[in-house]
Amino acid sequence: MSTITGTSSNNRNSLLRSIALGGTIIGLFHLIIQDGIVFSLLEKYPFIPVFQYIASGAMGKAAFAGGLTTALLGAVLEFLMTFIIAGIFIVSSYGIPLLRRYVIVGSLLYGVGVFIVMTFIVLPLSAAPPSPLTVPQIIETLIEHILLIGLPLGILVRRNIQSTK
Repeated sequence: MSTITGTSSNNRNSLLRSIALGGTIIGLFHLIIQDGIVFSLLEKYPFIPVFQYIASGAMGKAAFAGGLTTALLGAVLEFLMTFIIAGIFIVSSYGIPLLRRYVIVGSLLYGVGVFIVMTFIVLPLSAAPPSPLTVPQIIETLIEHILLIGLPLGILVRRNIQSTK
């Protein structure tokens, strides 16, 4: 009986570790590449308002008056979202055999799905002020979701699958 309980506990710990690692990896990728390089350096948005915009999803326009505090809230909210995004994919990969078999293809499609849900459902329903997207921004954001969210999660799950064989 204790072997079964120990195994179940080990699987749960492994699952939580994978979610924490996946959420951290995609959160850092998003923070460094998307927010830091693309938005701040290439598109010339100041770094703090980028994170205030994320916080504005919960606070509305008041987030832009909060200075560093609301920027930090935006960073926390971003990581909260990445942990949820990672958790959904990782838990799904444990429960859907087809996803485990084709994990990389599934993860790339998951990145597309995350883009669709975040861009066309979550963002419009949030309190964030509307921000019209141009076609190049849509393409860049879609590629970012595929390569910086979907792919790392697929690699992580594939690595976990191979280590358990």
